[in-house]
Amino acid sequence: MKHQCLVKVVGLAFCLAAASVHAQYYSGEVYNPHDIGPYGRFDIGASVFQNGQLNQFGGPVNRPVDYDVGFNFDAAFGYKFNKYLGADIDFGVIGTQINSVPGFFTSNSYLDNVPFMANITFFYPIPRTLIVPYIGGGAGGSFASFNTDGFGTSSAAVFGYESDVVFAWQAFAGVRIKLNKKMSLGIGYKYFATQDESFTYPNASLGSPSLTVGFKGVQTHSAFITFQALFW
Repeated sequence: MKHQCLVKVVGLAFCLAAASVHAQYYSGEVYNPHDIGPYGRFDIGASVFQNGQLNQFGGPVNRPVDYDVGFNFDAAFGYKFNKYLGADIDFGVIGTQINSVPGFFTSNSYLDNVPFMANITFFYPIPRTLIVPYIGGGAGGSFASFNTDGFGTSSAAVFGYESDVVFAWQAFAGVRIKLNKKMSLGIGYKYFATQDESFTYPNASLGSPSLTVGFKGVQTHSAFITFQALFW
């Protein structure tokens, strides 16, 4: 269902973009060259993880996971087609430490995601001001990792680092203030979500070759500071 909604949103985005370009052409609007071209964007902030759940530990389980407040960092490179529309590729890190799982011990256990996403963003510069609200979304994948000094129960535990690659998507919005014709600084909000993540560890304690630790896909709410600059 989420995938279908995302496809509809992206499709609607491209339709609105085409309509915007069509209207500008026939209205005789003159493009500002400073609104067009390649750009870079950097975001940094804090992330709150919701609805954490351990759903596999050598077999199906159902335990709530309490995550600490995490961090979020993104770096994006893209192209601004006009003052209303841009598209980019971003890479980043969204990470947190596990605070507690009922019935399990957690010793320095970290769950991190390194997303790689394709985004589309709509801007709406408010006339005669330096304020530029924006909204957008994207989809792609995430390189997920679980790193622990010890996670488990009295009968079984895992140690070390394992990874997984999963589908991910995001939606974001915010407002920027123009510092000059090329640079802007602002604040934003982002919702980020992934498919369920699983990590397979060697498990000598259970006499079997491996033990899989699985978590419900992460859902995060991030607040961040954002900086964007056109390259020319």
